[in-house]
Amino acid sequence: MDHPDIEAMDELRSPSGRALLGRLAAAGAEESGRPSFIEALRRENSLETVRLALRVSEARRKAPSKFPEADELFFTPELLEQASAHPPALHRARRLAPLGKVLDLGCGAGGDLTRLALAGAEAAGLERDPLALEMARANLEFLGLRADLTLGTFPEADLPDHDVLFVDPARREGGRRPSGSGRAGRHLRPSEFSPRPEELAPLLEDARAWCIKWGPALDLSHSALSAPEGLLTGIDRQNYELELVSWRGELREAVIWGGDLPHRQAAATVLQGGFEDFSTHRFEGDPNLAPPPVAPPGEWILEPDASLLRSGLLNDFARREGLNLLAEQIAYLSSDFPPISPFLRRYKCVESFPFSLARAQAALDQHGAGELIIKKRGFPMTPEALQRRLKLGEGPTAVLILHRDLEGHQAHFCRLP
Repeated sequence: MDHPDIEAMDELRSPSGRALLGRLAAAGAEESGRPSFIEALRRENSLETVRLALRVSEARRKAPSKFPEADELFFTPELLEQASAHPPALHRARRLAPLGKVLDLGCGAGGDLTRLALAGAEAAGLERDPLALEMARANLEFLGLRADLTLGTFPEADLPDHDVLFVDPARREGGRRPSGSGRAGRHLRPSEFSPRPEELAPLLEDARAWCIKWGPALDLSHSALSAPEGLLTGIDRQNYELELVSWRGELREAVIWGGDLPHRQAAATVLQGGFEDFSTHRFEGDPNLAPPPVAPPGEWILEPDASLLRSGLLNDFARREGLNLLAEQIAYLSSDFPPISPFLRRYKCVESFPFSLARAQAALDQHGAGELIIKKRGFPMTPEALQRRLKLGEGPTAVLILHRDLEGHQAHFCRLP
């Protein structure tokens, strides 16, 4: 294909190109941005090759937060940002792999596609950006994996044969942008995703099973998902699963599962550990249960993982574990026993009191704290503003938990377990 980026990509995969990328990696971000350094590279390589090498090198400096093979994979910064991190992507891939041939619709540089192949799936990818597709090809080759790759634009192109559909809609103006096209803000309006929900909806009927990666900050209610021209128009709430996935304490993605696969209405998943040794913890339940009782603070105050909150499963989880709410409509739990769960962070409650600056400072003075972590729900001040008004002394790390209730704002001085 006569395309400058493809020719540059071919050069980067050659011995001289690998040497160029190695030189950039050794130089680091500051040195590789100097005009004199770039000019020296230009004397030995074409302009297009140097431009692409700089972008690949920039992406590789950021890739360790997402991939264990970061130093060798090919991405541009934009394609890397769109890619899922290895643990959530592999978690999805392991569930998809036994279901048949999986099509990654808009596979980009192959972040998810390589995870599908790593999980043993027979995988195929359709991508409209020629450079992204060549990067996907190079990444598969480096990892010793195989997938069928097709250059084409959805919905105009015929889709490769598949049993299972996986889609991570691009949340940028114009979808996944080709390298060098500039940055654009993320959209929180599904109507501006690429592909759009109404374009995807007919494909769900033809797939044996399907999996859609959705933004966890979007409206995840059934009324929003099934609205006219929505992703799940005409699909009953009983016929799909909404899974919320967190890793390293951060909510990473919402995933919608449907078709011919076992599923529950809602699931919360916590992935614990690093890239290679992460463990998977899944809680399935009913998102429609009433809240547990409100009770005075017990010996332990518990902060639920965000996957429980966004999946709507906090009430079910708390009831099964025998936990109480600290206050109505406040997502802190309490217990007299120390529950151990990947879905909870535990704090040993030392003292509880109606909040005032004077009482908070008195608790710090009495119990001691060399470092203070402030957590809040329904409390007007930011943790940073409150930190500036409190004086620390000596002692172990303390946690100050603040929330509102019917009587005002309450504070709980806690220790880490």
